[in-house]
Amino acid sequence: MSETPQPATYFISYSRADQNFALRFARDLRERGLAIWVDQLDIRPSEHWDRAIERAVRDCCGLVVILSPRSAASDNVADEISFAIDHGKSVLPVMIERCRLPLRITRMQVIDATGDYDQALQRCVEAISSGPLGSDKEGSPSLPGGVDDRDAISQAKSELATILGPIASILVDKEAKQAGSLGDFYARLAGHIPDGPDRERFAAGKRSKAVPGAARVEKHADAHTDRPIAKSEVDRIGAILTNYLGPIAAILASRESASAISSEDLQQRLALRILDERERAEFLDRVRTA
Repeated sequence: MSETPQPATYFISYSRADQNFALRFARDLRERGLAIWVDQLDIRPSEHWDRAIERAVRDCCGLVVILSPRSAASDNVADEISFAIDHGKSVLPVMIERCRLPLRITRMQVIDATGDYDQALQRCVEAISSGPLGSDKEGSPSLPGGVDDRDAISQAKSELATILGPIASILVDKEAKQAGSLGDFYARLAGHIPDGPDRERFAAGKRSKAVPGAARVEKHADAHTDRPIAKSEVDRIGAILTNYLGPIAAILASRESASAISSEDLQQRLALRILDERERAEFLDRVRTA
């Protein structure tokens, strides 16, 4: 065991009450060739616990957070998540029991491990190996495409700086490299905004650029306000979205339906909440054919 994580190491953040699952998950990820750091396996008896944790979070590539009612209420887990996000690291939440998501990860894609453990483990392996947390053989981020729109990047830095401060520039550069599209770029950035109203204003201001046809639809929204979306349709879309965002999906669907002018508009708005481009496309396909 090394004293500090190496460049390709991922930190397991969890509540001590969930240690049995966390240790099993860490060992299974290691068996599949991933570099995983977990306190009970990697802190030497002579090391100072708090300092070892701080160094591990600082040096890791990203966090795998084991979510449960215990970890959601843990100050230590919240501190680890905040430190990682503030330093531009990726966070991959793995839910083992239904719970209220910590504020700073409510917009992130959550891997559901409440049912099929092996499937959740495989999704985590895939996310780390080839998703936003992954790296190629040269040690550079494995990117689905990247965004090179200089105007969009510059504007995003300016807008986010008023909300997040100096860290905004670092986050924008990081997400521009990892995003698969302009819509993905904006969705990733919105996920870093902890305040709900600020996050909604930022996301709303970007829809016309991120979603094809959104500008035209919003321009004529007033002409269609007399045709609200049926609650059954909102519930249907929310139920499908739950597979990607968890329990918060129903709340998001209800909230967005108040300003969406059609079922298609609602679907596009909610699709922006899904950070993974492949899963976003899958959601749109499912919601249109179900």
